[in-house]
This record gives sequence, C-alpha cells and structure tokens, in this order.
Amino acid sequence: MIARRVSTLLLLLGCCSVQSVAATQADRKEKPDPPWYVTTAAIHRVMLKPTTEYWRFEHLSMDQVQAREQMQAWKEQGITTLEIFAPEEGGNSYDGLDAKDRYRLDRGLGSIEDFRKLVQEAHALGMHVITFENFGYSSTEAPQFEKAEDDVRQGHTTQESRFYFWSGSSDAPPPALGNSYFLVRPQQPGYDPTKNEFWQWSERAQHYYWTRWPGKDGKGNTIHLPQYNWSDNAWPDEARKVVRFWMATGIDGMVADAVNWYVGYDWKKGDESITGVIASKGKTLSQPEGGGAFHTDDPVGWVTDGHWTNIFDYGLGIWWEKNNQPLRTSIETGSPDVLEEALRNYHDRVVAAGGTLYFPIPKLSDSAQQSFAEALVATSGDMLCYCDAHGGVTHPADGIPSLLKLKAAHAALFQDSMRRRIPTTSDAHTYAIVRDAADRSERLLIVFNFSTQPSKVDVDTGAILSSHFVSLISNKSAAVNQNKLHLALEGHGYEIFKVTQ
Repeated sequence: MIARRVSTLLLLLGCCSVQSVAATQADRKEKPDPPWYVTTAAIHRVMLKPTTEYWRFEHLSMDQVQAREQMQAWKEQGITTLEIFAPEEGGNSYDGLDAKDRYRLDRGLGSIEDFRKLVQEAHALGMHVITFENFGYSSTEAPQFEKAEDDVRQGHTTQESRFYFWSGSSDAPPPALGNSYFLVRPQQPGYDPTKNEFWQWSERAQHYYWTRWPGKDGKGNTIHLPQYNWSDNAWPDEARKVVRFWMATGIDGMVADAVNWYVGYDWKKGDESITGVIASKGKTLSQPEGGGAFHTDDPVGWVTDGHWTNIFDYGLGIWWEKNNQPLRTSIETGSPDVLEEALRNYHDRVVAAGGTLYFPIPKLSDSAQQSFAEALVATSGDMLCYCDAHGGVTHPADGIPSLLKLKAAHAALFQDSMRRRIPTTSDAHTYAIVRDAADRSERLLIVFNFSTQPSKVDVDTGAILSSHFVSLISNKSAAVNQNKLHLALEGHGYEIFKVTQ
C-alpha cells in the first residue's frame, strides 16, 4: 500500500503547473543552495575490494561500464551518495580498515587515477562520493610500521617510529588518559579494557607497542593492531597529508571511524588534520563515527567544537548495545513516545547546533515493519544509510525508493529542517509531526499509525497556524472540523500533508 501511495504521489507532483514550478525555481535561485549532504536522501556503503569472508560490503566495480550500471541502479532506488569503505590497500581487519599503504588501492584493483575517474563518473550521474577511513591504527604489515619496528630496535627516533607508542615493559601505564569525548579507557558497564588494550610485544622491534584493537592477519590468525600516536605531531602531520590526498581525488567528504578512540586526539588536532582539510574543499561531509555514542559524550560537542558536519544518529540506536535500540523498540511495541524521546534528546539538539545526521537502517522482523522503519527515518530529518551488511539492510524496502525521491525534493524533509510533535486525540499508537524547512519555504504535516491495525486519527490542528491541509498523496484537502483533522490510516500507514495558511 505504501508503494502505491508514494508512486501516486510522485505522479501528482509531476502534474504541478508549469507556473508553480517556475515560481518555486525562481524563489530558490535567490537563496544559496544548501550543502549536498543536507538534501540527499540516502547513502549506500560499498567497497572496491572483492567480497571475501573479511571484506563483506557490496562490491563496486572499477570497470567504468559496470560501475555506471551499478550507480544508475542505485540512483533509481533513490540513493544518490556512495560511501566507499576502506578504499586504500589494507589487511583483513574490520573489512580492510587496517591500512597497509594509504596512498594506493589494493593490488589488482587499479590506480588512484582510476579511482578519480570513478568519482567523476558518479558526479556525472548526479551522485556524491565519500570514503570511510580509520586514522587510529594500521596493519602490522604496513611498511611504515615495519620501518618503525626496525628503527626502534636500532634505537633510532624517526618519523615512522613517532607514528606509534613504544615501551620497554608490558606493565607501563597507558600512553594517554581519556575524558568524556576522547575515551582512551572508557568506563562502561561490561567493558574490560585489559582484554584489548595493552602493550603488545614486537619481536621485530624488541619493544612493546600500544594496541587496543584485535585484528586478523592474512591467514585469519588473531593479531593486535598498532595504535597511532596522536599525542606527537608526527602522525597528525601524516594524517593531514592522507586526508588531503584522498580529498584531491574529488570525493565529497569522509567518515573517520572510531575517532573518539584515537589516543591523544583532541579538537585542535582533529580540526587541523581531518575536519579542516575536508572543509577546505567546499561543501563537504565529515563524520566522527563513534562520536556521540558513549552516553557522557554529548553529540553537540562534535559539531560546535569538533567542526564535524554530520553525526551518526546514535539516539535511534547504538548497534553494539542490544538494549539500546529506540527506533526498533518504538516500532515493535507500537509506541511513538519512544521514538519522540529519542529524537528530542539527540537528533533535534544536533540539528539545532547546525549539524546533520545519518542512520544505518536496521533489519526488522517483517516487511511491514521494515517499510515503516524506513519511512520513519526518511521523515525524521536523518539521511538514510543502507550500509550494514552484517545484520542490517543494504537496499530500500518496497515502496521506499519513491519516498526517498520525495524526501530529496522537499525542503521540509531535508536534514536541516526542524520538527515538532503535534497532539493527536486518538489512541497512543498515533503520531503526528510538523516539519518546517530551514528557510521557511515549506511546511509539512506527517501523521503515522504505529499500530498493526487500522486506526482513525484526529490531529489537533489548533496547534498549527494553518487552516489548509492538502494531501500530497491524494491531492485532496483534509477534512478539518473544530480544529481537528480527521483521517483513517491502515496498520503502519502514514499520510503527508502540505500545510498552508
């Protein structure tokens, strides 16, 4: 039903008068266009590496013809941004995030020039490209780490040796202490830092190096990845070169994985080596993956002090905490209050601070719940990320592609738009919100039924300065009587109204 509704909606939108469309276009020309990451509806995570048991995201071909076909198919689904995971040559840890050579692709895939052409092809199709990187550790097989091991063994202090932390004993204290934002040793219930964080012996260096992430070598054996030293200037300087290198390929932004666990990282170093470099390329996305997820870590700080432009919406769910999944809980219990509280406490505060958000779509138990979850995220003001190959989803559910295209066409659904809950006088399963475009050019009323059963809904229109509500689905004016908008919704159904005075 949702698929039919949204398809009908798009046909109706296409029938708008030429005069109305021209007026809208003229009005928008007078205002600066918002950044692409404010208007894009959805993003899809891919990787250049071929799929293996260690590299598990959907493969993006380096062949120009095949890549164009893949991109066109994703765009037809309403996806207009690609997130290329770990593009540089890497090992088998965390889907290749343990970089070996940060200035080249994996062997056999092609050259950096081939990568630039891939980005240009995406741009030609009206799509954007970002990468997903980790600047907190390297592979044990990285030439820079191997040189550092040799230098340390010979007693030499070099640029490479300064990239990492070294100790002559295994019982030395941790190299740095954390706080609520930079959690070098997070004090979370059930977290035992001694399992992963310690001084690891290097036979080649005849010294210990600091590690906090276990990984896999080429044979699948457990290894311990060397942590970069953000306390020294050597690695931040190198990280700056790496970010410049990849931004020069034409990409539109970057996600920095687990940035809150970089040892010795702070706002200033992050701005000089990551966010400032990304921002120098114009309207670009920068996201501190992990930032804002640790309860005492206020996400607003990553926007106001860290200068990141996009935040992972951990308010809707923290993937490693099974009992902290508000979006899923809200849908499965039929309680919109759970979702509303999550959005108010996290999403709304980030947007008010000038940030934007994205959220990886979780996999729910049945198709109706799945479509409903994606519709809720699409109308929440988050960018949808189809990016989790391990328990999540990678492609839109039935009916959602049309909604994604609708989201990209309406300023009141952009990532910088504001939201406000409107009272309903029906049962506790109904939910209504008003969305206002950041430039006040548009207002939408969206009404949801969280129940699996059909429901009659009365929306309190007295809470809205308007007397005219036109359905974007049927193009009919809503029935309003005594400040109540009356409508009937199917189970897990929703309606979208254009609001005018």
